[in-house]
Amino acid sequence: MDKFRFNFKKTVQAAGILLKLENGQMGKLRLLKFLYIADRELLAETARPLTGDTGYAMKHGPVLSRVYDLIKGNGSRAAEWEKHVRSEGYLVKLVHDPGRGKLSRGEMEKLHEISSRYRELEDEELSELTHGFEEWKDHYQGGGSSHLIPWEHMLEAQGKGDMIGAAIEEEEAHRYLDEVFGV
Repeated sequence: MDKFRFNFKKTVQAAGILLKLENGQMGKLRLLKFLYIADRELLAETARPLTGDTGYAMKHGPVLSRVYDLIKGNGSRAAEWEKHVRSEGYLVKLVHDPGRGKLSRGEMEKLHEISSRYRELEDEELSELTHGFEEWKDHYQGGGSSHLIPWEHMLEAQGKGDMIGAAIEEEEAHRYLDEVFGV
């Protein structure tokens, strides 16, 4: 299996929860880091990431590529994203609650936990923290370039390489159910 499928609805709902927890706005970098950490940790805990997005090693640490594009106003669903989350300078702001219907209780708890755990860190400190992630260290090559972080490396970096098979099975089951039920 090459990668997970990006789940736009879960991603915008997760962003909405995180923004609510920070009084409706936060730095773009902060939102990118929180969502990456949520994906990373949920993948290691449940064999399923939250967003299904693809990670890249960039100058300020690991970043989810589609989320980054959405924040910049790019991508096929940028207009839909901006109905809920709008970028203003270095900030992202919640403009309309996207709800939480696509998120599980565990996913919502993880978002609350991450917000609480890192509440006291400044955005740059959060970036520095993610520079300690092994998958970033292994794939960042300096300069302004970005390099793919295979999801398997996220698991291996957390000592969960034994979950790769389970993650593949989970994704295949979800793809099958989507085909059967036309989702």
